[in-house]
Amino acid sequence: MAGANASTVMFSGEQVEIWAGKPTADQHGSVVLFWHGTNGHSTDATLQFGTAQIQAVTAAGGVVASFENSKGTGTDTGDAVWFTDDFLTADQVVACAIDQLHIDTRRIYVSGASAGGLQTTWMSYARSGYIAAAAPLSGGLTSVGGFTLDPTTTPQDPSNVPAAMATHGAPGVDVVLLDFAVESALWEADVAKKHGFSMDCDTGLGHVSGPPAICPAIWQFFEDHPFKVSTQPYPPIPAVFPRYCQIGPRAADGGAP
Repeated sequence: MAGANASTVMFSGEQVEIWAGKPTADQHGSVVLFWHGTNGHSTDATLQFGTAQIQAVTAAGGVVASFENSKGTGTDTGDAVWFTDDFLTADQVVACAIDQLHIDTRRIYVSGASAGGLQTTWMSYARSGYIAAAAPLSGGLTSVGGFTLDPTTTPQDPSNVPAAMATHGAPGVDVVLLDFAVESALWEADVAKKHGFSMDCDTGLGHVSGPPAICPAIWQFFEDHPFKVSTQPYPPIPAVFPRYCQIGPRAADGGAP
């Protein structure tokens, strides 16, 4: 599946948009998995992760994979857009990248927007055996009636807490059924409880309001956070981050101080 241009590949019967670099003996690139939002498409990765970031991943011998369709089976992770069995498709993408591109298995990341952001957060638990860091846009935990649906108590690898970068809008404004500022704060608080690291990026605006300004920071965050990073590199916060980003969780959004 090598090649810097986008191509559509079928995995487990599901359509996945692939941007892949060319494997070389001295390059071991990253994998970035992307889940689009409600009524979105796999090509949304070019806007919500960004073409410059996709090019940076592929130039280093890595791959960006953006999912188009859901299997529609397993547990609904949000509003019936993505389901837990879709992680099986992601598993195949990762296995293919390891086999064909010889990617660095410490550098497998996930991002997504809105419903895809909820899928991203869920995946950070359900695939903590290989996810190094997660950066949802208007994502966070999926909670209903005060109960969190994500597998926070049964992560795939309890010893790994993927680094979390929560980009969201203002409380009471970033709302589509769920208040994504609240769901993001719940996620960051859980990451902190598990002794993990989070960045909180509150745009102060509405739903999925971070791109394109936040996209370079997401890629920087991924580059700085390989699997089980031994020494936390922040602070200082790199200059590529917008000024509204800070080390989380953010108390004003309901997280722990």
